[in-house]
Amino acid sequence: MGVQDYLYNEFDSEIIEEFLMMLDIVEDNLDLVIEGLYQDYEFNINELFRIFHNLKSASGFLKLDRINKFAHFVENVLEKARKRNSADEKLINWLFDVAEQFHTWYKNINKNEELAPLNPKVLKIPKI
Repeated sequence: MGVQDYLYNEFDSEIIEEFLMMLDIVEDNLDLVIEGLYQDYEFNINELFRIFHNLKSASGFLKLDRINKFAHFVENVLEKARKRNSADEKLINWLFDVAEQFHTWYKNINKNEELAPLNPKVLKIPKI
């Protein structure tokens, strides 16, 4: 069963439409926010934290456990990164790996497929 089939079988369509709109916004902005870490680290690291916090909350409500656990994991790393003052190349490269995982899941959801497995690269957290 695809992700959208599951969602529409379990939840009100308005909630699903809001979730899908949120995913569209994240898809459109995630890479730009990561790139923005070079120009304004504090603003963009907080923006990334907000994105993953919202993704964690929404996916938790919708019982999308794989996305929820991943978003929670990333949120915890970002919480530590918020204490830094500037961008670190290893952190930014890791965040692009995180974004690639999100992009994969976004495609899975849009194609109404099952979510792909987690890419092991994202489990290699840079030293913060």
